Amino acid sequence: MKVVYKPGNAYEEINCYDFREYEHGVVLHNEEGYNIGYVPHEILSHIEPHAEEEVGFESDDQEEPEDEE
Repeated sequence: MKVVYKPGNAYEEINCYDFREYEHGVVLHNEEGYNIGYVPHEILSHIEPHAEEEVGFESDDQEEPEDEE
């Protein structure tokens, strides 16, 4: 995952494997589960998956069965 945050005037990024959200911020973990960073909620912009981590969703093109009453 890529964590994007803005500590000052410019955006910065940290790549991580996983994260855990707490009351005041997000703790970032590597593949071994070690803490590799902390980002407070006040400066957190967003978290986005890498291309290989994206999850596909089913299309909304499927028709819903109608209830017959």
